Amino acid sequence: MPQAFLKLMSWSALGLGLLVRGTGASALLRCVTMLGVALLVCALMLVLDIWRVLEQHEVEGALLCLGVLLPAGLALAWKASLMASKLQLKKV
Repeated sequence: MPQAFLKLMSWSALGLGLLVRGTGASALLRCVTMLGVALLVCALMLVLDIWRVLEQHEVEGALLCLGVLLPAGLALAWKASLMASKLQLKKV
């Protein structure tokens, strides 16, 4: 249960970050796309668990990685590129 909450919070934060960055329908579409990606990952892992392709601990580990680390990594990469562009503008 805590993994589901962490996953929900991380994907929601990434989607809301995209929504805050832009305005209009495209930002809302990006936010809804993040929710769709999260649901797709959950459904895929559930299918793999039901078919016994992966063991339970492997599914939980993959969900933790894809549900928490991937959105956090995307957010950090976006932040790093933003800071790098600001530093580049200051040099010019």
